[in-house]
Amino acid sequence: MTKVLPLQIEHYENPIKELIGKSIMSVNYYEIGYEIDCNNPYWNKVDHHSLDYGLEIKTNDSQTYYFIWDKVFIQYDLKFVKGKIEQEFAKNSNIKKHLITNSKWKELLGQKIISIESIWVNCSINGDKKHYPETIKLQFENNKSIWVSAVEISENITPYMADHVSVFFDEMTMRKYNVLTESEL
Repeated sequence: MTKVLPLQIEHYENPIKELIGKSIMSVNYYEIGYEIDCNNPYWNKVDHHSLDYGLEIKTNDSQTYYFIWDKVFIQYDLKFVKGKIEQEFAKNSNIKKHLITNSKWKELLGQKIISIESIWVNCSINGDKKHYPETIKLQFENNKSIWVSAVEISENITPYMADHVSVFFDEMTMRKYNVLTESEL
């Protein structure tokens, strides 16, 4: 491992660490505007949530943050930003917002975030070794965690580097789909 990587991880995690000590008060999911059944939204899978764009959270101090897939380190990695997700939208984009109320988030809302961890993956592209942040783990004071990951589950196969964001509410589900729960580095 080179000396650059620990600095990359620190630089990547510093903005996310701002969440420590805060509580999530609301969650919005953002999907590309396909025709969908509002009673059975595409993102609501049995054991995880699957978003083709990203999610935005509002904290107890009225700050807003979001997670989207992006291409900062590699073609599809996970981006975290303080601010409103709308700043990412192209003009006249067809992005649909879903306020998440009664879901697996319910037991996390209002709970303080006590730690964060970014989970990085190694890959090789044309013989060039790359490292990128694929997943962010948020741990809450009630001993619950969520993982926000730049992967898409398709027919129980986990492709890496997906133009997608998935939210997992337990480690067993992540292991079921072979999504990393700790850094490969």
